[in-house]
Amino acid sequence: MAQVKKIEKECEVRCPVDKMYEFFRYNIAQFTKILPEHYKSCELLEGDGKGYDTVRLWTYTLGGPEVMVAKEAFKAIDDANKTITYRIFDADLNRMYKSFDVVVKVVPNANGTGSLVKLHILYEKEHEDHPHPHSYLELFSKVTNAIDSHLHKP
Repeated sequence: MAQVKKIEKECEVRCPVDKMYEFFRYNIAQFTKILPEHYKSCELLEGDGKGYDTVRLWTYTLGGPEVMVAKEAFKAIDDANKTITYRIFDADLNRMYKSFDVVVKVVPNANGTGSLVKLHILYEKEHEDHPHPHSYLELFSKVTNAIDSHLHKP
């Protein structure tokens, strides 16, 4: 029987916790402007982009020529702990993964400046021989650093 697996990554950024969290909470559709080489489009299909009724359709690439699509919705929002869980569904990646949730948590950096952005991908493989989704962690690093640079523009 397959089981849910977890991979994780942390990125240190200059942005304060609140500013970085608010970007992930309210402005992720701007990925298309910040990283157009990876995020081709983001269409709001349902809701207002802020609540549990939100569903977005993403067109993206992991860096290669293959363009993929995925729907994304909020699964859990914990503003007090600066944590968001996104559920990914009706996606090209569902050929390899039965389930795919992305958890983003933003916490203060231990050195007292900036933030630490933590990503957890919780997934269940469709078949055991399918790869772990490490390419999504690599994309997350690019996204997080690009957001940090974008938020620090004069």
